[in-house]
Amino acid sequence: MKHLDRIPAIVLIALGCVHNFVAAPMNYAELTAHALWFVSGGLSLWYAGFINLLRTRPPGHEDRFLGWLCVLTNVSMLLFVLAYAALVWNWTDPQAFAFIAVVGVLTATSVLHLARLRQRAAAARA
Repeated sequence: MKHLDRIPAIVLIALGCVHNFVAAPMNYAELTAHALWFVSGGLSLWYAGFINLLRTRPPGHEDRFLGWLCVLTNVSMLLFVLAYAALVWNWTDPQAFAFIAVVGVLTATSVLHLARLRQRAAAARA
C-alpha cells in the first residue's frame, strides 16, 4: 500500500516539473511578475508532493503532526485546484483534470493514513 501511496506524490512532483520547465517557458518569453506567479504554482505542486513523500516513510518514522500537515496541504491544494477549474470554466481541461485527480487521491490517502495511525495508537494503549 505504501508504494501505491507514493505514486500520486511522485506524479504531483512530476506535474510541477512539467508546469515549471515546459509550460512556463512556453507561456512566458521573459521573466516577469506574471511568470514568477505562474512558477509559484509549480513550486506548490512540488511541496505538496514532497510532504506526501515524507508522510509515506517506512514504519518507525510515522508522525501524526506530519500527517495532519499533509491533510492540510492536500485539502488546501484541492480547494485551489477546484477554484482554478471553476475559474477557467473548463473542468475537462487536461491540466485541471490531472491536478484534481492527483490531489484528490493524495487527500484521501492522507486521511486514511491518519486513521491508521489513530487505530495503532488505540491498539497500543489497549
